[in-house]
Formats: sequence, C-alpha cells, structure tokens
Amino acid sequence: MKTKKSVTRRVKITGTGKVMAFKSGKRHQNTGKSGDEIRGKGKAFVLAKSEWARMKLALPYKGGK
Repeated sequence: MKTKKSVTRRVKITGTGKVMAFKSGKRHQNTGKSGDEIRGKGKAFVLAKSEWARMKLALPYKGGK
C-alpha cells in the first residue's frame, strides 16, 4: 500500500485516533488581515468524523488500516 503524500502534508492523526487538519489562508497575502485572524489560522482543528475513515485509508502507516 502506498501513502497519499498530499494527505501527509495536510492531516495529522493523534495518538487517540482523531484526525487533525490545519486551517488554510495563512501563507501569504496577510497584510489586510488582523493579527487575531492570522493567529487563529495557525491552530489545528479536528475534522468531521465522516472524513476520518477516508483520511485513514490514505495514511495506512499512520494509524489507518
């Protein structure tokens, strides 16, 4: 089985099996955004449970089956 490399860059699986992703829109063109908005984009969030199985299939060696 091969790992989907695009998913490894976007998603992290925690020790308890949750799937975390990072918010988009922080890399460039931040001059018009407030500091609170930019800081908020740095935080990870838990994906919806309906997405977990699909993400874990793409990451067979990171806690997926």
